[in-house]
Amino acid sequence: MFVVSVLIVICALLTLGFTFYPEWTRLTDMKGDLLRQKSHLEDLQRLASERQKEIHLLQDDPAYLETIARDRMDLMKSGETIFRLSGVHPHS
Repeated sequence: MFVVSVLIVICALLTLGFTFYPEWTRLTDMKGDLLRQKSHLEDLQRLASERQKEIHLLQDDPAYLETIARDRMDLMKSGETIFRLSGVHPHS
């Protein structure tokens, strides 16, 4: 009688395990995906903030606008010497 009771409990536990295991793995996968999505969102928010700062500088800072325009058009003022460093991006 005791052995039968133990076997019934084991069968019930196995049934519960097989029933909930797929949902548990799905939940775990979804949590991992949520973390990746949050990280991606933070990256996009950081990029948007950088772009907003650049827009502000381009609209409101004539010296910055002149520097960017001259850099992109490869122009220099008379008597000015430009030094370019490899591996350094001026907009980073």
